[in-house]
Amino acid sequence: MPSSEPRSGSPETAFDVRTAIELARHGLFDRVAFAAVYALLSLSVLPWMESVGWIVVIAVWELGFGPVLDRAVLRMPEHRASAAYALCNLVGGAIFQGVAFLCLVNGSPVGVAIAATWIGGTVLNVFVFASASRQLMLATLFPVAMVSILGPWLAYGLSWKSAIIPVLLALAGLASRRFSLDHGALLTQLADRQVAFADMERKLSVAIEASGDGLFELDLIAGEFTVSPTWLAMLGYGPDEIECPIADWRVFVHPDDVPKVEQDFAAHFRGETAHTAVEQRMQCKDGAYKWVLSRARLVSRTDTGRPWRIVGTTIDLTSRKALEHQLEAARDLAESANNAKSVFVANMSHEIRTPLNGVIGVAGALAGTALSPAQREMLGLIESSGHMLEQILSDILDQAKIEAGNFQLQIAPFDLRREVECAAELMRPRTDEKGLRFQVVYAPSAEGMFEGDAVRLKQIVSNLASNAIKFTSSGAVTVRIEALDPAKDGDPTLVRIEVRDTGIGFDAETANRLFSRFVQADGSISRQFGGTGLGLAICKQLTDLMGGQISARSEPGEGSVFTVEIPMVRSMSIADYRARLASGVDRGDEETGSTEHLDRVRILLAEDHPTNQRVVQLILEPTGIVLTTVDNGQEAVEAFRPGLFDLILMDMQMPVMDGLAATRAIRDLEAKAGCAPTPIAMFTANAMDEHLALATAAGANHHIAKPITPDRLLAGIELALASLEPDDTDLAVRSAS
Repeated sequence: MPSSEPRSGSPETAFDVRTAIELARHGLFDRVAFAAVYALLSLSVLPWMESVGWIVVIAVWELGFGPVLDRAVLRMPEHRASAAYALCNLVGGAIFQGVAFLCLVNGSPVGVAIAATWIGGTVLNVFVFASASRQLMLATLFPVAMVSILGPWLAYGLSWKSAIIPVLLALAGLASRRFSLDHGALLTQLADRQVAFADMERKLSVAIEASGDGLFELDLIAGEFTVSPTWLAMLGYGPDEIECPIADWRVFVHPDDVPKVEQDFAAHFRGETAHTAVEQRMQCKDGAYKWVLSRARLVSRTDTGRPWRIVGTTIDLTSRKALEHQLEAARDLAESANNAKSVFVANMSHEIRTPLNGVIGVAGALAGTALSPAQREMLGLIESSGHMLEQILSDILDQAKIEAGNFQLQIAPFDLRREVECAAELMRPRTDEKGLRFQVVYAPSAEGMFEGDAVRLKQIVSNLASNAIKFTSSGAVTVRIEALDPAKDGDPTLVRIEVRDTGIGFDAETANRLFSRFVQADGSISRQFGGTGLGLAICKQLTDLMGGQISARSEPGEGSVFTVEIPMVRSMSIADYRARLASGVDRGDEETGSTEHLDRVRILLAEDHPTNQRVVQLILEPTGIVLTTVDNGQEAVEAFRPGLFDLILMDMQMPVMDGLAATRAIRDLEAKAGCAPTPIAMFTANAMDEHLALATAAGANHHIAKPITPDRLLAGIELALASLEPDDTDLAVRSAS
């Protein structure tokens, strides 16, 4: 229960204590600063340990004990707070008079002068700031008086000096009394401030009422809940429809929100939060609930420290919650659209790759036949167009995977020079066709084995070189590779790829937006040179994923330079790498060679599309492979017998039974028969990472992505046949390889 003792209107009230503490807090810096100055001055007469020790004690008191004691005083009942605060200042005053005492005991003229000025300033401050409270004034003057008497006595003994110094200090103190009138003026100012504060509170209350926000006051002891008319109007009640004070505030709060409100109140009472702030549902007059934001603050406690009165406001959140719901609905719609886009991209991949597989595959098979020069030229155009369409499709799929966050780098050791040469050499026919000089320059350090994604590194080199060739009509395209080894062992090597051309160039404004999606130098570029504007965007995203950076510099008509810097760790020292090359160890770059070893290899092809069936037949016929073709997964399961086939090429999307279900069924048959598993390669246009994961989970151990060329298909078959156990390897033979 709150204290029943009357509150005094004398200066020694809790209000004066709070005001004194507030003033003391504002003067904290000045007090410590002056103490530090006097500590330095005292070094001229005192040992340094005494001066330093004094200023350290002051700092500990002001920054450590003082704030704790102030908070304890503020929690005390009003009639005890003044005496407690005076006692705290008695201790603090004694500490602050330490330097005066030591200087007076020193007895030197300089020491007495330092003590006199320090004591004079103290007395002046006491009369100005503490004269309103007799207890506080006496408590702060007592240490000054004791220092003024004891210091000279200890310095000079019983002599005229020890008597006259306190008298002189006392006269200086009486002179300071004149300034106590300033304290009266200060009290007047504080009173005016209180009046202004009360007026401000009144205006604030009017402003809150005008805003439509509700005011409330909660008496936790009496259990009374008082609200403003706007608070009632917020819930649909008229000013006189509910009698105030209300017995229990909980009747308006949704039952599920009551524990949350009580927990917030408890945290505030423990001092963990400056105020409460809870979004809760309040019941309106019509029985419906509306969301409101309730903020409140504890304004008083009982003598025992128990929380007593809370004052706060309530804000209607109906409009904001409606907006939040709209935003959530818009987010859900966007996510749904994004998922639909992903499904569309996957389906588009399959639908485009299937006919594209026919174009590229048949063109590859046709290239192995006898053709006239004119026919071979036309075939080259078909192959070139098909590969260009394949690259565009790959760019779109990569962009979709990156946007969806499903893109993952495949980190493995690779030969830097070999992979860059592989990517660059694919560009040479295009430069020869345009009459451009094309060269790849390697710095001495640009060789060796590195840890990284070789496929994506080649994709970056290919995209940049292809872009340079596209926009260069005469001159040269140069790819320069260098590797900057770190000064510290263990740090990654910085692999720098620079692609320079003598093409049309671009200005600085274009350079700033060149790596955005669907951006080209100007509106006429796509009409003049073609392209989707995705190549450079994908280069940047791949570079970012690898932890590197890409930049471009150019001038219109003077060519361009694109620079990629990617940190990579060497998996083998250059010395070991060169020794390995010198010893003739296989680097894996031999030609595919003869296909005679594939003669009589038995392959089961499950493929529903007649064009794709014919493409595979045309490619495999010259090799002597025995090919059995079925139209769906169910027929593949029926045709399968343990040991009957050396390899199964399984399409993923087929009628009746899809390739994943057929693969699982075949694995079950093998398990029941107890025989070794037959290698199964998913032969599909579904080439995204999630499709590879589904294929692996179903039991496939290889993946050959459409569209295919004869070399890709034969390479995939050989890799599949090389694995006797399906778990020995998890290899994806992609169309981009």
